[in-house]
Amino acid sequence: MKKVSILLVLAILLTGGALGTMSSPSEAQVFGPVPQPAAPVAMAPWVGQNTPWTFYNGDWFLNGVLYYFFGPKYGWAPYYAYAPTYIVRPAHWYGPRWNTWYQAHPVYWEHFHHDYPHWRDHRVGHHYDEAFYNRYHHGQGPGWQRGYYGHP
Repeated sequence: MKKVSILLVLAILLTGGALGTMSSPSEAQVFGPVPQPAAPVAMAPWVGQNTPWTFYNGDWFLNGVLYYFFGPKYGWAPYYAYAPTYIVRPAHWYGPRWNTWYQAHPVYWEHFHHDYPHWRDHRVGHHYDEAFYNRYHHGQGPGWQRGYYGHP
């Protein structure tokens, strides 16, 4: 009888220990999800085969959304993300060498015109209002004009 009770106590202790371990929070519950980048691709424009970036009329577009460089602190972001006063236009990214590449590969501009006809009249420095964005970028969700941090 003594052996049975020792065995029973041992089983309870082992089972209780296993339940205690299983009931502790998982790593995902402790640390939460990993934050995702603002865009699913490298956050610097590039040209070449299958690029999502297009340099058109002096500005960069990522999958049809106008992007600006907002300096080293904020990086590349959609045109509505920060105030226009933060836009930096370094010659490295906005220089004429990109036009040369696109002139040698006109199919990229043809696809851009076909996929995003609303940008056909785009010119550097043009301001787009909320109505324009909602008309052509309605899949981005409400509050786009508030920027990344929830305020203009």
